Amino acid sequence: MERYFVGAYAASPAHQRWQPDLEHEYLHALAALPHVAGLELPWIDGLHPHDDEWLLRNLPVGMDVILTDIPGTVRRLAHNSSFGLASADTSGRAEALDVLARIRDDVHRLNDRTGRATVQVLELHSAPRASAGRPELLADSLEQLATWDWDGTKLVIEHCDAEVPQRRPEKGYQSLSAEITAIQQSGTDVGISLNWGRSAIELRDPDRVTDHITYAADAGLLHGLIISGASNQPSVFGPGWTDAHHPFEKSARHPHGERTSLLTEDRVTSAFAAAGPLLWAGVKLGFPYPTADVSDRVAMIADALDAIDRCRIPARI
Repeated sequence: MERYFVGAYAASPAHQRWQPDLEHEYLHALAALPHVAGLELPWIDGLHPHDDEWLLRNLPVGMDVILTDIPGTVRRLAHNSSFGLASADTSGRAEALDVLARIRDDVHRLNDRTGRATVQVLELHSAPRASAGRPELLADSLEQLATWDWDGTKLVIEHCDAEVPQRRPEKGYQSLSAEITAIQQSGTDVGISLNWGRSAIELRDPDRVTDHITYAADAGLLHGLIISGASNQPSVFGPGWTDAHHPFEKSARHPHGERTSLLTEDRVTSAFAAAGPLLWAGVKLGFPYPTADVSDRVAMIADALDAIDRCRIPARI
C-alpha cells in the first residue's frame, strides 16, 4: 500500500468560514486514513488561511507537508497583473521573490515547531499570464531561489493551464515546455509537479493529459502527480472547465463523485503508467456543499485514495 498527500483545503468545512473545531476534526480524520502521508497546505499570507498559530498547534503529529503558493498567487494577481516569478515587470517579479522569502521563513518556522523536516515540497507557479512573462526571467528567479536555505524542502513548479489564444484561461501561466526550458536553463534541481485536472483544462481533452505527463517524465523532471478532476460541463462546481477539483465520476464505487466529472479510474491508471516512478502523488478534490458533514468529506477522499492506489502502476509503459 502506497501513501499519498491530500490537498485537504479544497474540501475543508472551514476554509471559507473559519470553524476551528470542524477543521480539527477534519484534519485529524484525514490523518487517520491509512493511505495518508501528509497534507498539501495553501500559503496565502501565512501557513493557514485564518490562523497560523492554530495550525502550528493542531497539525496532526507525523504529517508531512506540501506547501502550495497558488492561492496567494491568484489573490495577488487580482490586484497586480504583473505579479509572478516569470514577470517581465521588474517590480512584479521582485514582489514575487519577496513573497517567497516570507514562505521560506514559514518553512523554517513550521519545521522548528515540529522538530523535524515536515515541509517536504514547495509548489511554485510560473505567473503571471504567459503574455506578461518570459521563460528566461523565470529561469533567473529559480536561480535566485536555489541559493536560499529551504531547510531541505524540494522546490517544484506546479504546472497550471497555460495561456491559449482565443480562450479565457483559468490560470494562463507559462506552457509546460517553457517551464521545463526555464528549469533547464536555470541549472537548478527544481522539478515539475502536474495536476491531472489542470492539464485537462488546458488541453480540453482528458485523454491527452498523458501527453503532459510523458513530456515531463521524458525530461527527467516529473517529481509529483496530483489527481484532481475537471468537467467540460456546467455543474454544482461551476461552469465547464473550471479549476474546481472535481472528484471522480459518480458511480457505485464513487458514491461521493460528480456526474459530469471526466476523472475516471481508467484515466488515472493511464496517468500513473505514463508517469513512472514519482517522489510523491496525491489527491486534491473539492466538495461544493457547505453544510456537508466532515464524515462525507473524508469518505470522498478515502474513496479516491483507494482508487488511485488501485490504479497506480510502478513501472512506466
